[in-house]
Amino acid sequence: MPRRSPGPLLTYRPAVDGLRALAVLSVMAFHMLPDALPGGWYGVDTFFIISGFLITSLLLAEYRMRHGHIDLLGFWLARCRRLLPALFAVLLLVLLLAPFLTDPGRVSSVGTDVVATIFYVANWRFVLGDEAYFGDIAAPSPVLHTWSLGVEEQFYILFPLLLIGLLAVIRRRAALAGVLGVLTLGSAALMMVLHHPGLEPTRVYYGTDTRAHQLLAGAAVAVLLSPGPGSLPLRVVRGIDRWCRWLSPVALLVLLSAYWWAGDARNALLEGWLLPLSGAVLVVIVAATSPSRSPVRELLSWEPLRRIGVVSYGLYLWHWPIVVFLNDELLDLPTPALVALQAVLTGLLAAVSYRWLERPVRRHGLRALVPRLPRVGPTVAVAGVPVVLAGALALGVAGTSVSTALPSGPGVHVAEGSYESGTRITQAAFIGNSVPEGLIDYFDEESYPDLRLTDITNPGCTTLAAPGYVDGEEKPEQDGCTRWRESWPKRIRGTDPDLVVYFVGQNTVTDRMVGGEVVRFGTPEWTRYIRDSLDDVRRMSGDRAMAVVNLSCHAMPTFGKEDLERINDRSYVEEVNETVAAWADDHDVEVIDQYSLLCPEGRFKDSINGVPLYQDALHFSDESGDIFWRWLAPRLQHAAGAREASQDTPSDGGRS
Repeated sequence: MPRRSPGPLLTYRPAVDGLRALAVLSVMAFHMLPDALPGGWYGVDTFFIISGFLITSLLLAEYRMRHGHIDLLGFWLARCRRLLPALFAVLLLVLLLAPFLTDPGRVSSVGTDVVATIFYVANWRFVLGDEAYFGDIAAPSPVLHTWSLGVEEQFYILFPLLLIGLLAVIRRRAALAGVLGVLTLGSAALMMVLHHPGLEPTRVYYGTDTRAHQLLAGAAVAVLLSPGPGSLPLRVVRGIDRWCRWLSPVALLVLLSAYWWAGDARNALLEGWLLPLSGAVLVVIVAATSPSRSPVRELLSWEPLRRIGVVSYGLYLWHWPIVVFLNDELLDLPTPALVALQAVLTGLLAAVSYRWLERPVRRHGLRALVPRLPRVGPTVAVAGVPVVLAGALALGVAGTSVSTALPSGPGVHVAEGSYESGTRITQAAFIGNSVPEGLIDYFDEESYPDLRLTDITNPGCTTLAAPGYVDGEEKPEQDGCTRWRESWPKRIRGTDPDLVVYFVGQNTVTDRMVGGEVVRFGTPEWTRYIRDSLDDVRRMSGDRAMAVVNLSCHAMPTFGKEDLERINDRSYVEEVNETVAAWADDHDVEVIDQYSLLCPEGRFKDSINGVPLYQDALHFSDESGDIFWRWLAPRLQHAAGAREASQDTPSDGGRS
């Protein structure tokens, strides 16, 4: 017999959907126009608080109506009916489009991301994979946004068990809310401890343990206000409701303003201020769910807002893959036109998904998947899971055999010639960001027995001491970057390499803040600063040989970010390379010219020897890293002995 729904346990409040609309619109604006709404990421936090409040209210209503019982299986099945149909539709589309619209080196990792999403552990997948939410990811995962679904689904699985256990031993709601409050504070405290200002907050932002405080805060307030055994006196509940209705206009203004200022205040919020901001959101939620009228409840019940809120889940699911796939590298459109296209397509897919997939399944179960053949619906659903899983596992293979949407013509080629080992060991110290760090990972000592590498890289830091000036503001730097740069002389002296290899960072193309003044790219002041920075590295090298690896060209989605747009712009890259080359000529320093190899005639290439050149439009892939080393190793040999006339200079391109 099919499990029968007991009917709605909570009264529908249109104002809650209005609040959902504000949250999802802020997230979409943050992803489509990040500079227009830099704090829009807080919309996800708003969803967490709403979920904690509503799910707890729903569970307590069932506990009251069933006289102390909660149907856990029924609850979990209801969550599956609500969440899975649209999610699997999105994942299926991602699997179909990824081989064509994702950088070839990135395709296999998208498959892994999809698998993690299916099992609702995407947040931990992105923690372990270092997929920074706030970082400048060259080619972000099209399912990066599902990290929040992982947090919520883990809460849906664990929290009902916790609540049932607490209800069994705690009768008074005030005491129960107190326990949840302590857990809330514990989670917020863990976020404060693990967060380090200046460092990318991936761990605390994605972690279920550090994010639980927002869900638990909503749960604690729901416990205080829900009727049932041991509940607060009615006059107290009415008093809380009345105060929240009075305060809700101010609280709503705080929330709306947070969608702007949360971008600049991110560090402060992650260090404890998310909790009081959650309090403001809860004031709005209580007013929105109140049986009594209030200006905020009426405003949030406005029909256009309510209708958007009804499809907010679909809007959230569909918008990010559309933003990632239909990016400015694929579609050469003005930003307003591109954003309009992304928004309209998101709205259409969300409406279609809600009308013909989400709502029918919620009302009629899996039979609604095939309305004319209701008995086939459950079979389709059961078969869909292994199909999507199989597609995710096969995605890596498909990605190497299907052409991408950004063809760059024939790729570059590095000759297969055997490596001639030198007569002495050459120790090379690599200084740079995540690109040389990745090359160190791909280095094979057995293939190059005369080379030894010293790692002086830092994937989160720029080699330039002056902070960047991007999109009209100074770009903050991670904590520890200054100490890392100051450690170079000591580490060079301590390891005493034969060769110091300085990798020019991609962010050299940005303006800089020097002495409190903005130094614009390409000006004489900028050139002087770059030359002075290279002089510093030359002095640190002492009498050791030094080489500079110049910039390559790239073609990555920019998402409207000025620094990424400049990294794509050959004129900026070539200006940097010319400045570096002029300095190198003046100081008898060798330039390892990867630009000539990877960007023949100034053209971007996305493959090398028939394999993807980049795994994410910026970093070498596993296969290309090995190939690139065949070209790089002889040049390191030559640079280390560049002052010895007995060695010949390798040709610039190294192609055959």
